[in-house]
Amino acid sequence: MIKVGMNLLLWSDNPSYARHSHLLDQCKQTGFDGVEFNVGLVNDLEECRKFGGRAKELGLEVTTVGVFSPGECNPLSPAPAMRKAALPVFKSYIDRTVAFGGKLICGPLFQALGYFSGARPTQEEWDWSISAMRPCFEYAAEKGVTVAVEPLNRFEAYLLNTVEDSVAYVREINLGNVGLLVDTMHANIEELDVAASFRKALPFIKHVHISENNRGIPGTGHACGQEVFDVFKQGGYQGYLTIEAFNLGAPSFTGALHLWRTFAPSDDELARQGHDYIRRCLA
Repeated sequence: MIKVGMNLLLWSDNPSYARHSHLLDQCKQTGFDGVEFNVGLVNDLEECRKFGGRAKELGLEVTTVGVFSPGECNPLSPAPAMRKAALPVFKSYIDRTVAFGGKLICGPLFQALGYFSGARPTQEEWDWSISAMRPCFEYAAEKGVTVAVEPLNRFEAYLLNTVEDSVAYVREINLGNVGLLVDTMHANIEELDVAASFRKALPFIKHVHISENNRGIPGTGHACGQEVFDVFKQGGYQGYLTIEAFNLGAPSFTGALHLWRTFAPSDDELARQGHDYIRRCLA
């Protein structure tokens, strides 16, 4: 069964249980099967447990997403200390995921977000990333957590941009708990045929982000048309299609992504319309 999720980053880049727990009730009422938290934002284990406990009460599953900050760690840095620092950071993400009650973490967990060398990636950088991340992914396996590695567009990362390269990365990692997250917005930029690239990679796909070409309401643009949903319907995919969208509710993220205008009448309306669109496409 394909499930529909919602990333709470739509509403806040500074979430707390006291101010935002009602969003879980709202997502349940809208019809979502699960919710997604950024484990770099909700970083207090007790807060994670509170959110996770409420989600469980409501019958909502939890997935998480994480990114590496270039000032903290970087799996493909030429500096050994920066590569080594990825393991404790990643372990903290897994521990928070477990505290949420989650069993899957996704994100560009192969390099620091926004880090660029100024040249195309080298074999040495590829090898550094593989070596730095394999023990991280092994730790996730020990905790029962699946990792979905996400290729990003060329403006946010440079080691993995295409689905094809990301499949090669996952193949080389060669761990049963490691696969791909594919995101329709990133694929819209990097793939010549989004649906075809997803179809080819389907055996490796563990998680999906539904994100419109402008990061607004799914179904209002050209990044996530019916042909994308048909890939997952016809291919027997059993995971989540999770909305990752923005409407200026998370200013630090919308600023970083250069999203300077609103995309819906309200954050709540964006979530509702996006949910209903996905359900129609899956029907």
